[in-house]
Amino acid sequence: MSAAAQGARISRTLLARTRLIRQSQPSVSARTYATASTFTAAVSSSGRLARLPQTIPRPSTILFSSSLRAYTTMTPSSLEPTYTVSDLSEDDYHTVSDASMDRMVEYFEDLGDEHEIPGYDVEYQSGVMTLKLGDKGTYVVNKQPPNKQLWLSSPTSGPKRYDFDAEHQVWFYGRDHHSLKYLLDTEITKAIGFEIDVPLDAAK
Repeated sequence: MSAAAQGARISRTLLARTRLIRQSQPSVSARTYATASTFTAAVSSSGRLARLPQTIPRPSTILFSSSLRAYTTMTPSSLEPTYTVSDLSEDDYHTVSDASMDRMVEYFEDLGDEHEIPGYDVEYQSGVMTLKLGDKGTYVVNKQPPNKQLWLSSPTSGPKRYDFDAEHQVWFYGRDHHSLKYLLDTEITKAIGFEIDVPLDAAK
């Protein structure tokens, strides 16, 4: 088969795959995304057809040279959970944030009673928890009603702001979607030398 005939066949194949992928893509607003697999077809310099099995990266842009159209997938990385900021009423915000703060404070008070940790102290007043770890630094977690968030000041990773996902009961950081629980468990475990498990939300 001539190179021209091969090129025409490839164009038809790619256009067909474009229609198939577009028809099968879920809505961007859907929380669960499908992973698509496709073949990248190309003609080598010798005119032979090459087929390369390939998983579409996320997020990614696939350029179909036959039509010079770009098709962009909107799927998030499968390696990280995806959370959504819930539209909480003022009363709902205070209910969930007070419950979260109370669980944290109670846990860290019990932790101090059960273990000898140099310089350890925990205080809670007016929506602000202050956790002192001696020479390891001080953690502060406080309610922020105007933003409906919890704010963290960490001696290790600095300040962060956490929103609430009501579906998953998780306070999460919007930039990389780690949870407040994950950060506290990870950093404080390293600081005090034994594993902790703050009963803050459903995320590990």
